[in-house]
Amino acid sequence: MINWHKALRLYFVAGTQDMVNDENLTAVLQTAIISGITCYQFREKGKGSLTAHSERVQLAKALQALCKSADIPFIVNDDVALAIEVKADAVHVGQSDRAITETIAMVKPYGIDVGLSVNTLEQLAAATEIEGLDYVGVGPIFPTTSKLDAEPAIGIQGLSARIKAYPKMPKVAIGGITVDNAPSVLSTKVEGIAVISAITQSKDRKADIHRLLLNH
Repeated sequence: MINWHKALRLYFVAGTQDMVNDENLTAVLQTAIISGITCYQFREKGKGSLTAHSERVQLAKALQALCKSADIPFIVNDDVALAIEVKADAVHVGQSDRAITETIAMVKPYGIDVGLSVNTLEQLAAATEIEGLDYVGVGPIFPTTSKLDAEPAIGIQGLSARIKAYPKMPKVAIGGITVDNAPSVLSTKVEGIAVISAITQSKDRKADIHRLLLNH
């Protein structure tokens, strides 16, 4: 059983489309794991991502093996069938994907946990009532270029209000978080921060990951 209050501390999200200068995702993840990330979400989506199912499965299994060896959760973004096929630790879905209750019903028999993206207080309120939901991703905190369909940014005050209103549900903050603004996000006492470009575009991943972990 995953302790999401601890596992969300530094949540790395990435797919092949996020790689810079043709870097290898497996190698980037390996460095990130060694440097201290606490969970990883395989998000293969958008321009430049793998489309062939066999390639996605092969890559997912390679990335999952790295996570397993480090005893950190391996999470699949949106693709419920892939999560079931590779026996992922969790699947993370958005508000516009299939009904969250349907996703939970599909994956729970396989022992797969479920995370859900929320933006508004109303969405968070609804999420706290959903049986079988394990954690929520709250955001975007700041404007982000990593997601073209991102909701409006809620800011530090918005995040703080959501934490105070619903303190028990494990939450990870996401959206536009950098090494420089991470301390202000973590000052809200959110369980963790999720990043893409703060790691994929870093010129010194080990140092930047250590800085992202500093304020916990």
